[in-house]
Amino acid sequence: FPKHWQMNKILYILVFFMTNSMFSQIEIDWFKLRDVYYKSEYREDVDGYFQTPYFGEEVEKLDGKIVKITGYMLTLAPDEGVFVLSQNPYADCFFCGYGGPESAIELTLRPGHDSFFMDELVTVIGKLKLKREDVSSGVYLMYDADAVKE
Repeated sequence: FPKHWQMNKILYILVFFMTNSMFSQIEIDWFKLRDVYYKSEYREDVDGYFQTPYFGEEVEKLDGKIVKITGYMLTLAPDEGVFVLSQNPYADCFFCGYGGPESAIELTLRPGHDSFFMDELVTVIGKLKLKREDVSSGVYLMYDADAVKE
């Protein structure tokens, strides 16, 4: 084979792997994240009962994966980097009575992100972590995240 064919073959392989990794995030929705139930369990380390989350099989598979989801940006303390992505606008979020802890994702955004308005609709891509121990701030955390305004 001519030498340029070998170079083209290498180039095609590189492009395939680059585009495959760029689009390797898993698109999810809020319905999928509802697959969690809570059980009141005693914890010796704090001498008290806590609601321990147990995630469904499909949600377990998302732990540590790069996911993409659209929701409402809750700018709780933007100067301190405290952001939450919610299934519902602020007035309807879980601490106001409409949803549960599974209807929000605590966000750690990458440096240099845009500023956001409360309840701005955004799509977020980042690594999802299932929180099992300290559920006081929710059961989902997304870190290394980028948010794109809709």
